[in-house]
Formats: sequence, C-alpha cells, structure tokens
Amino acid sequence: MSGAITSTIPMCAWGDGNTASFVAVVTPETALQDPEKVDLEKAALDTARVRAESRKPIGAAQAG
Repeated sequence: MSGAITSTIPMCAWGDGNTASFVAVVTPETALQDPEKVDLEKAALDTARVRAESRKPIGAAQAG
C-alpha cells in the first residue's frame, strides 16, 4: 500500500455494572512506537487512574 501510515495506540479498557470505557494515551512517542515495545503495565496504570478519577462524586474535587 503506497503512502500508508501506521500508528500505535496503546489502549486499555474497563467495564462494570453500568459503565464501560476505553483509555488511549496518544503521544508522538507512542504513536511511532513499535507495538512490541508498548508498556502495557503503564497503559493499565493510566487507565486505573482515569477510572478512579471518574468514579468520584461530582464536585468531590472542590469539597473540603
């Protein structure tokens, strides 16, 4: 395929009783990275951080 461009997008997901989400952290470095070199543990930690933040009650960051 002439002129084709490929990109690597490390992605993790979670799902529970009423929520499902995918998290992809795309940077110039990860987009050009060899898929075999992707740090899946870091992708999982980033996803866990996003999940934890998104499960806080609305306004919790301003409380207190």
